[in-house]
Amino acid sequence: MINWELLVQSEGDKILNYIRKIVGDLDNSKDILQDTFLACYQNIDRIDTDYLLPYLYKTAHNKAINFVKKNAKFVFGKIPEIVHHDDYEQQQKQENLEKAIQSCFQKLKPKYAMVLDLQFYQKKSYKEIADILGTTVSAVESMLVRAKKECKKILQEYKNLGVL
Repeated sequence: MINWELLVQSEGDKILNYIRKIVGDLDNSKDILQDTFLACYQNIDRIDTDYLLPYLYKTAHNKAINFVKKNAKFVFGKIPEIVHHDDYEQQQKQENLEKAIQSCFQKLKPKYAMVLDLQFYQKKSYKEIADILGTTVSAVESMLVRAKKECKKILQEYKNLGVL
């Protein structure tokens, strides 16, 4: 038996943040989160409890992407802040880096931005990412290689401009 209250408390904010990075808007993200948990509840008899969390992320992912397609925009949310320093010059470098990373994520293909987010900010394993995206581990590895390569190219442009 699944404790829904505990599940929502432990995973709700994480999934909401994931959705918000895709959708950009908090109110719509909350609606999608509610729809995600409702879909899970309605299909609970068909879900293996070992795959409940991947099911939730996959459902949230699909619902968020459908929302974006329907509304014809993709807004990858704010990247979590990097630790700031007391030194003004160091802090400026950190802020420039944050802006460059944010811009990098916005310039990437949505699937690349999402796979990077899942690995680096959500701390998901390759297997968990594959389950969420409905693909194989080798496909995730391939997407991550391509995403990092694209990100490196974009960040190099910023470095060449003297921003980094």
